Amino acid sequence: MKDYVIDSFIFKNNNTLTDIYKYTKFRYNNSLEINDIKREITKLIKNNIIFFHNNNYKLSKEGNVILNDHKYYYSKIIIIYCKKYNKNRRKYELIEIRQEQKQLRNYLISNKKQLCIICEKKLPLCLLETAHLKPRCILNNNEKNDKNIVEFMCRYCHNLYDNGFLAVYNGLLQVSTFINQYDLHYNNNKQIHYYNLQNEIYFIFHYNYIYKTGV
Repeated sequence: MKDYVIDSFIFKNNNTLTDIYKYTKFRYNNSLEINDIKREITKLIKNNIIFFHNNNYKLSKEGNVILNDHKYYYSKIIIIYCKKYNKNRRKYELIEIRQEQKQLRNYLISNKKQLCIICEKKLPLCLLETAHLKPRCILNNNEKNDKNIVEFMCRYCHNLYDNGFLAVYNGLLQVSTFINQYDLHYNNNKQIHYYNLQNEIYFIFHYNYIYKTGV
């Protein structure tokens, strides 16, 4: 159960016992009791993986290493799945009608400024792509039709975002160290003005599972 408890820290740095219990119960095992979580947390504290501070549980340095390993593991699964899906479905995708895509693009055209949200360049619509903030191939039906799942990105920023070299966290641009060697001029921690409470959940998912943090 140790891994399950540690995974509960993915979305929050500090967690109460109730936070950890609700996440673990919902995500992994609905039959868990709160005393099960208490016993596991006690073990983790003894092993210096979790510590208690200001009425919240926090991960130690070792705990954060474990959590980052989990993020990398999950991101690899998603990336491999996306690549496999795209390869196997390439011919099908050429004729597939994405019924929601036109509606989402029309929404962006009518409601958003004609610029890339990452590099903020003002561009003609032919150079602005309807970028999904979370990979479309793993969206449920509600997410596919959510107007907050897309934003305008230029084709360069879109590709870098999809491949995990750019991300957005707490409204700030995150630039992976993996692209430091290239002539790409991105300001790390630059404010992304189109970040909001409605699209935050999709940016968080991308940051946790797709973004390549580097070293």
